Amino acid sequence: MTISHNNVNFIAHITPKPEHYQDCINAIQEILPTTRAEAGCLRFEFYENENRTQLTLVERFVDQAAFDFHHQQAYTKQVFTLYQGWLAKAVDIIAIKPL
Repeated sequence: MTISHNNVNFIAHITPKPEHYQDCINAIQEILPTTRAEAGCLRFEFYENENRTQLTLVERFVDQAAFDFHHQQAYTKQVFTLYQGWLAKAVDIIAIKPL
């Protein structure tokens, strides 16, 4: 796969409160197919750490506009609304770029 330097890449670390860990998994799994079907989405992968305390999304979009489009969708906004009561801390989104 050729990676364009115009692509935008992110790693999002999500730290749910223990009692909402499964809720977060369910909410993200619900939007995986729809997000992956977005025209500008190249990668949207979902992971958990061994301790089951943190979730991670690895994301690649064709450009910033595609990433912004994703965050404007009702299903994405719904997950972020749910996060307000479910997370131990704010989502840590790190932009990364290929070298």
